Amino acid sequence: MDHAPARPVRRRPTLRAALVALVLVCTVPAALVAAGAVYQDYLLRKERVFESAISTARNLVAEVERELHGIEAGLRVLATAEDLARGDMESFYRRIEDALRLQNVDGYLLIDPQGMQVLNTDRHYPAVPVRSAIPAGTLSQAIDERKTAVSGLFHTAIGGELTLAVSVPVEIGATVPYTLSADIRPIRISQILQRHQLDTGWVAAALDSNAVIVGRSRDDARYIGQSAVGSLAESIKSQREGTLQSETKEGIPVLTAFTHSTDAQWAVAVGAPIAELAAGLRRSMLLVMLTGGAIILSGMLLAYRLGRMIEASVAALIEPAVALGNGGEIEVPATRFRETAALGDALTHASQMLIKTQELAYHDPLTALSNRLLFRELALHALAAAQRTGRPVALLALDLDNFKEVNDRNGHGLGDLVLRIAADRMRNTLRSADIVARFGGDEFVALLEDTDRDQAMRLAEELIRALSAPYPAVLQQVGASAGIAMFPQDAADLDSLLELADRALYAAKAAGRGRAHPASPIGGPAAST
Repeated sequence: MDHAPARPVRRRPTLRAALVALVLVCTVPAALVAAGAVYQDYLLRKERVFESAISTARNLVAEVERELHGIEAGLRVLATAEDLARGDMESFYRRIEDALRLQNVDGYLLIDPQGMQVLNTDRHYPAVPVRSAIPAGTLSQAIDERKTAVSGLFHTAIGGELTLAVSVPVEIGATVPYTLSADIRPIRISQILQRHQLDTGWVAAALDSNAVIVGRSRDDARYIGQSAVGSLAESIKSQREGTLQSETKEGIPVLTAFTHSTDAQWAVAVGAPIAELAAGLRRSMLLVMLTGGAIILSGMLLAYRLGRMIEASVAALIEPAVALGNGGEIEVPATRFRETAALGDALTHASQMLIKTQELAYHDPLTALSNRLLFRELALHALAAAQRTGRPVALLALDLDNFKEVNDRNGHGLGDLVLRIAADRMRNTLRSADIVARFGGDEFVALLEDTDRDQAMRLAEELIRALSAPYPAVLQQVGASAGIAMFPQDAADLDSLLELADRALYAAKAAGRGRAHPASPIGGPAAST
């Protein structure tokens, strides 16, 4: 009897092998997701370092600008000295020598339009004039544009030391016969940077318009006067603010962030070492490998759920990080993990610091009114809109009468209270669309859109009445005077409007104070009320 051939027996996997295969099939995607989440976390950490570096750079710019503004204010006061106006150089030399002991500068120079030093606190008076080493472009900017100019790094004419100069025009009548300059050694810039507590390994440097180092948070004596590394120098010359990967002068790879000063004449760069960030990535990858082993041992479900939780927690921080890059306030959702919660807290803190920095940059800290910088931006925008629509715009220059007497008799504490109350009264009197700013001291400016001359006069008189009301604890009578300039009838640009309004303000004060005075064209007689 014939028998059918036996069918070959198919070799089946063991249960152990099947379970191992099942675990591998289920956990490999989860491991890939976890690895992707770790890399995403690395990118977020890198973005966080960039954001922290740019925030630090902005803070350092603000600190250096505060120092330079203080120096500029001192120069402006000295430039209006009576002995300088009447040509008494010996008396003015003694004045600037006295000021040198009080100001955070290394010397003062009085320079004529030909670039010759008339006075120099590094030389005894009188002395034979020598040519100033301050760059001619800096001096011509101060004279021709009649504004403050900050030089790049240069060697002094006497001694050949590296230094910077802040120069202001000396205006006597309608002429600018001199510039008054403050000599600032790079060590002073370095000291400002060194006061800021940087993270371990971080380095900050201040650079002039040619990307030459003028101050450094460490090893400043070694690198001052040298150009920044090529990639950073190119970026600073082509961008106002940015980030890049570069190297320090020591050759250390860093994540670099930089930003320019308000006038774009210098910049601050901050570098964070990449090695620490890469070490964090390696640690995170090691953690993923260990976690992957634990996931394989604990089973498919735990691996799948844990991977989803990690991905969701990290992904939830992407949108707030993008919003932070746009400078807005962010809202960070709750996450399941301590690390992502700490990252979320750091993003929230960075957002708050960014908003606070923006607030300090654009508002007067005493009155919370717009400062000169923000007022200028808003006013230029308003004038451009008015130019398109043909609607009139009024500019008011206001000054508190007898405010100096309040300060002298009662102290600056009560004077500050008067300024805050005055600011509140102006906000309450003016319309919500009107722009009001404090320019300094008791000087205020308001821009009134879609307002003709009669309306501007009425609003100015309302402001004067509001500001002339009694102030708590102040026995002296505090009042106000105002000057009014109209766009486009009186002037077609902001600077001319400010000049006309200021002249009208002085005319109001000369006419007895406590009143508003309209402007007249530049060169013409003041208009009467």
